[in-house]
Amino acid sequence: MDNVLTLDTLTAALRLAIPVAVAALGALIAERSGVLNLGLEGMMLSGAFAAYSTAEATGSPWLGLVGGTVVGASVGLLLAAFVVVGRANQIVTGISFTLLAGFATALLFQQEYSIGGIPPRIDRIDLPALVALTIAGFAGVTWFLRRTTAGLALTAAGEAPEAVDALGYRVGVTRTAATAVSGAFAGLGGAMLVCGPLGLFIENVTAGRGWVALAIVVFAGWRPSLVMIGAFLFGLADAVQLRLQGTDTAIPYEVFIALPYIVTLIALVVRARASHTPAALGVPFVRGAV
Repeated sequence: MDNVLTLDTLTAALRLAIPVAVAALGALIAERSGVLNLGLEGMMLSGAFAAYSTAEATGSPWLGLVGGTVVGASVGLLLAAFVVVGRANQIVTGISFTLLAGFATALLFQQEYSIGGIPPRIDRIDLPALVALTIAGFAGVTWFLRRTTAGLALTAAGEAPEAVDALGYRVGVTRTAATAVSGAFAGLGGAMLVCGPLGLFIENVTAGRGWVALAIVVFAGWRPSLVMIGAFLFGLADAVQLRLQGTDTAIPYEVFIALPYIVTLIALVVRARASHTPAALGVPFVRGAV
């Protein structure tokens, strides 16, 4: 165990936690406004592919982050057109977006690179820069939600949209903007995964991290500070399982691969009763409806 819980493991945990933490901040923003963003995994995947393509074409991983963020925001805006403006079922639509993103990125990737070929690696961004960017995002989200009128209105749109509408705020515009920003954070999270620790793109590169981010938001009770703690817990479990795979043990390696998801599930179950779900989460707003 001393060979597992080392400084290198903690560093790896931080590196693995960052994409999940950033995506979870995006999920938190959407859900605080009342939109259940089950398309988060697809947004992360779209952002990851856009970041890789941009970084490879330009030679700059920083431009890759920009590309991933822009594509994520675009997907978020498209999702908002369905679930906020069109008032489509948020669960079905979000899952459909994730499935579509998986098929689309796989198809585009296969068209760009031959099957079985090795995609070129891109330059990677150092961990300190990624940490600083994540801290800035956390500080910005916390300040916005707690200290600004727009942030308070966003939270109120997820709790009592009728009251927000009565005060003169446009609930639809608020939720649309929140979903677009959610997509931007998710796309940035996917981009940080590709332009950070990996330095390349493979099919389904996010490997369920978007779903983990959604679970972490529930674990955190929709609070930014606990989102960061939950993300690090997942990253630590992921780093530990990578270390354990290299140890001499009779335990199948599939058990180690599942470890971070099991830890996340246990933490979610433990914290679920203490969570405070936004009252209007997943409920479309119709002005004048009783």
